[in-house]
Amino acid sequence: MAITIVDLNREPGEWAPFCNLPATVYADDPYYLASAPERLKDEIFRTSAEQLILLARRDGQAVARVCARIVDNLVEDQPIGVLGFFEARSDYEAVASMLDQAVEWLQNRGIARVIGPMNGDTWHKYRFNVGPFDRPPFLMEPYNAPHYAELWRRYGFQVLAEYNSKHVPDVEAILPTMKRYYDRSIGQGMTYRPFNLKRYDDELRLFYELSCEIFAGNPFYKSISFDEFKELYVDARTIIHENHVWFCRDKHGKYAGFVFSFPDYFAAVQKMDGRRNLWAKMQFVLNRGKADTLNIKTIGAVPAHRGRGLGSALMYKAYKAGFDAGLKKANMCLFHEDNASARLDGGKGERLRTYQLYELSINE
Repeated sequence: MAITIVDLNREPGEWAPFCNLPATVYADDPYYLASAPERLKDEIFRTSAEQLILLARRDGQAVARVCARIVDNLVEDQPIGVLGFFEARSDYEAVASMLDQAVEWLQNRGIARVIGPMNGDTWHKYRFNVGPFDRPPFLMEPYNAPHYAELWRRYGFQVLAEYNSKHVPDVEAILPTMKRYYDRSIGQGMTYRPFNLKRYDDELRLFYELSCEIFAGNPFYKSISFDEFKELYVDARTIIHENHVWFCRDKHGKYAGFVFSFPDYFAAVQKMDGRRNLWAKMQFVLNRGKADTLNIKTIGAVPAHRGRGLGSALMYKAYKAGFDAGLKKANMCLFHEDNASARLDGGKGERLRTYQLYELSINE
């Protein structure tokens, strides 16, 4: 059976099968949430970086895709290769042939190290979900077919970083523990306020500025513009609730940190089945009231206020607001295995899932 690798920079007529490949990969997967194919091309070309866009075919049928890109200032100020936008059927031979071309292209441009999966940077989709897959996904969780990680490991990729999500089955049980940190922060002059939906754009800019300050030292961090950041949250307005996003100020009135959480509306979005018409939006509104779990997506403190329990205080605000809104359970989403935030579960969290980022050294 013949395998052919198509370069979309030379054959732009192949964009339709490239964009529509997930529809075949996840055809029988009830948990896959389809995204609009027309947005994919815009996301790939949001950068001016040199990139190679490949589609693998077996006997004429699209079976795998990837985008290889050269990125500066992502790791130790050295240009590296990044592989993203990966989707594939369980066809190692075709995937290996495609990755061979991507790696050779990067090597010919002086690249010695490749990381992925990553759609350009950590602001965008990256990491493989490696399971376990015994529970439904939560909203905004990285999602992929279970065989993806094995395809990359078989090719030679090694684990570069690991992340975890935890499930807290009983929020009420941890509130007393977390409240001690909140009370202590109040005694230190900290004040808290919720997200103001009436000033959405201004609040989003504050969210952006704090994120840049807080996460600038993280591995694989790369700065982006506010316009790029805003585009990431173009659909978030429907899930943001004022009492689930909290900002903290210190005694001098300077912003010290934030927590971003939202109800887990995965089931409601799933019922929309990728549709964006009025009927689908009405169904979303009706079904989102059935959510019983809070997703705590992002939490951070500026460098000057780290190591003082502020993270636990912010988590208390999120947990308490969620509990008061009827969200008796919580998911702590996507924390690096070495991140102190991963311990902000009151000692009651259960491992929900693991995610991995990979690297490959290119030998001369």
